[in-house]
Amino acid sequence: MECRICQSACGEPIYRSQSPSITSMATPIDVDTECYFCSSCGHLQSPDLFDLKTYYDSGYRISLDVSDHDQLYDFKDGEPVYRTDHQVGLVDATIGLSDGARVLDYGAAKAETLKKLTHKHPRIDPHVFDVSEDYKSHWAEWLPKSRQACYGLPDEWNGTFDLVTAHFVLEHVGEPLSMLQDIARLLKSTGKVFLSVPNFLGNPGDFLVVDHVNRFTPQSLREVFRRAGMQIDEIHNNLFRGAFVVVGSNAMSDEASPETVESGASVIELAEFWGQARRKLVAAADANSEKPSVIYGAGFYGAFVASQLINKINLVGFVDRNPHAQSQKFFGLPVFEPEALPEDVEMVYAGLNPTVAPEIIRQWLEQIDRSGLGVTLLD
Repeated sequence: MECRICQSACGEPIYRSQSPSITSMATPIDVDTECYFCSSCGHLQSPDLFDLKTYYDSGYRISLDVSDHDQLYDFKDGEPVYRTDHQVGLVDATIGLSDGARVLDYGAAKAETLKKLTHKHPRIDPHVFDVSEDYKSHWAEWLPKSRQACYGLPDEWNGTFDLVTAHFVLEHVGEPLSMLQDIARLLKSTGKVFLSVPNFLGNPGDFLVVDHVNRFTPQSLREVFRRAGMQIDEIHNNLFRGAFVVVGSNAMSDEASPETVESGASVIELAEFWGQARRKLVAAADANSEKPSVIYGAGFYGAFVASQLINKINLVGFVDRNPHAQSQKFFGLPVFEPEALPEDVEMVYAGLNPTVAPEIIRQWLEQIDRSGLGVTLLD
């Protein structure tokens, strides 16, 4: 397979697993998962397993079914912090938005982040673009049609934007270099790009997200920016948990990627981890198949665990702290508040980021005083 960033040969996949695979919408689909690593530029990628254009046009439909849906990012002083609010704060912290700044949300979906940013800075000039028309009714609530674009970018937008944002978009596209070249063309000479992409080494589950066909390292990010005629001014791995936050500018960088890829060993280790995790889940299910069980986590990790165990255990539901998740069923089963765990549950499978799962589960068990529960972690 050829690397999407530098066109080097990637060789054999470093990871392969049979269907089902899990999408970023925490939905199982009947395709295998394959991951290829480029030792030349440090990029990790998967094949285009389906028609990506059709998928994002009519199949993705992020958060459309619930008007106030948002992903829970964290708790601060006992109060939930949601993803869009955190993203607004990051744009504010890294980009100095001036009155009249012309801003485009590229791959906007419902554009909730830009909408909140506009409420905070009412004198900016917001625009949206997506490869689907599904979100137009949401845009129409606060944006005129002249500031909206679907499928194609208007020529008159070229060279007019002070800022282009792309929140978790680049990992989805089959041609990331082409997307960044589009953004470079849209920016003023003094313009900035703000983008976020998953950091699969900080959020190991992203290694398995089947519609994340690109999984970036700092090296492959710098290389794709360089090839697009832009440069990275800032790259942060501690502003958004499990993600890289990148600020770039429309200025050509001549810096070539180093010959040695430092992330190679860590990528191979992560591939081995997920093979072991799958085997651990199956062994735990075989030993506890009759026990009433829950999966802690109604997001991607919970969906991964459920896809491995759904027909092997007595699964009665999921547990999640996000009230938006609690209002819906997941895999056709209820989602319980952590404090409302049914009394007959005997087993808990942690569908959580393995880097934080042990501490979350420990605190939860102490809080509900159910230390006798059986627990299976992914680590």
